[in-house]
Amino acid sequence: MDNIEAPLLVHPGEWFFGRAPSRVSTLLGSCVAITVWHPSLRWGGLCHYLLPRPPGHAPQDRPDPRYGIFALAFLRHQAERYAPLREYEIGCFGGSDMFSGKAQSRVGEINVDFAVKWLHRHQLKPSRQNLCGCFSRNILLDLTNGNITLKRYPIESAPETPL
Repeated sequence: MDNIEAPLLVHPGEWFFGRAPSRVSTLLGSCVAITVWHPSLRWGGLCHYLLPRPPGHAPQDRPDPRYGIFALAFLRHQAERYAPLREYEIGCFGGSDMFSGKAQSRVGEINVDFAVKWLHRHQLKPSRQNLCGCFSRNILLDLTNGNITLKRYPIESAPETPL
């Protein structure tokens, strides 16, 4: 029997960077996750943000990883403690249309646009990406080898918990 530890679950508005646990997962809808992994150092992680920026009435002086502007800054800061970000393998996932046919919502599209612009601004090109559409996504990042397992589910049949 394998003694494989369950992956660390990164919830919406959270981020993780490190070596252990050896696997990190998240479940995405309209949110976006950016993954980073350094092949020789074997450090990596991901952030899972809900919206690019806080609404205008929200306090702007407290970094909140629910928002891409802060989540990506936290992830970048941690990664660059070990190596320049350009040395990492980058992944970009999510941004689904969660309300297709039910309401006019562009949350997924807005989240993807923010991620793409952030990657471009930092001159980063994702080696893996799976964006938009009408899917829930389960992402599993293995920090021992950088493998990313992606499972997509039609919105109607998305699992309640990842993996």
